[in-house]
Amino acid sequence: MLFEDFNQNELVEAQKKRVLNLRVSYPVALDNKVNKVLHYAVHKMGFDPQAEFTFNAGDKRIDLRDSDENMLSIHIEASESAANTENIIFYTNDCLRDYHRYLVLGVEFVNRPEYNSAGLQVRFIDDEDNFYTLLEERNYNES
Repeated sequence: MLFEDFNQNELVEAQKKRVLNLRVSYPVALDNKVNKVLHYAVHKMGFDPQAEFTFNAGDKRIDLRDSDENMLSIHIEASESAANTENIIFYTNDCLRDYHRYLVLGVEFVNRPEYNSAGLQVRFIDDEDNFYTLLEERNYNES
């Protein structure tokens, strides 16, 4: 009986509509790569959008739905900062969770998660040798 209840709860959880958020920051010099990068990320996340999508320079948000009506909302920030000229950053609220999840999905990481002044981060590479950062922002300043 308890096992059946557990299986029923699992089924109910699996059938719930999900809303996923993806926040991406990129240097404006890489406008021409962002469309390909977003397609790579969406594919590696295992999200299968119902319709094709295209990023256009200046887009701040793209909303996608899959066949189960789950939604993926991609929030996009262009950065003018000279310090970030070749790095596209994917933000997360749990770097370790996503690191292990993406390892299973076949993402090739170039290092293990490590702490730095921005937070906990790990770098990965795509099929065309472009490098990215998965970053869990942290504030180390005492309040």
